[in-house]
Amino acid sequence: MIRTKVDTLWFKRCCAFHLQFLPDREALSKLCVLQDSIERDSAASLSRVPATSLHMTVVTLVNAAAQFGIPNEEVWKRNGEQWTEIVERLIDETPPFDVHFHEVAASEAAIFVKAEEPAELHRLRSAISQAICFEQWRPTPPRIAHITLFRFFAQEPVPAVSFDAGCLPMGMRAGSLTLLEEHVYPNVDINILSEPVLRGKSAEC
Repeated sequence: MIRTKVDTLWFKRCCAFHLQFLPDREALSKLCVLQDSIERDSAASLSRVPATSLHMTVVTLVNAAAQFGIPNEEVWKRNGEQWTEIVERLIDETPPFDVHFHEVAASEAAIFVKAEEPAELHRLRSAISQAICFEQWRPTPPRIAHITLFRFFAQEPVPAVSFDAGCLPMGMRAGSLTLLEEHVYPNVDINILSEPVLRGKSAEC
């Protein structure tokens, strides 16, 4: 039987760097309604992602879990300026895109709402992964477009997810992305580094 994994990073201090899509106020309100519905109908031990922390990760540049031989702060100190330039250039070449969240699913790690990955998002993720490298490491983007709604705070069988089907589908328009530094997981305390706009300039040339 597959069992849930307790998130040991939950609300702990960290140092991580991500490129994310942050939903607007209207989308956040709809996501909160969806969270309410799941929370009301689920018997699982859930840790609810705060409304202001909800996001879709495009790619993680430095993970909250230590993965290098030097501190994460030092990794960014050495590479952050160059990586920011690369990411902003690739975003500038990417047109705005729509994400249609249509399904709620549960894994051993989380309950999340997911969408088919738009072609523009897939190309951007791939381009960033190919352009950035450190100590033979390259960022590995999520395989789907998703927003995590809950983590788990107890080890138990992966729950079946029940919710008000009227909450979905849910469409969102990505016109810009956010490059940020995360200080408290998950996105509880962040420092926004830049908010590059999706322009699709290369397609217009």
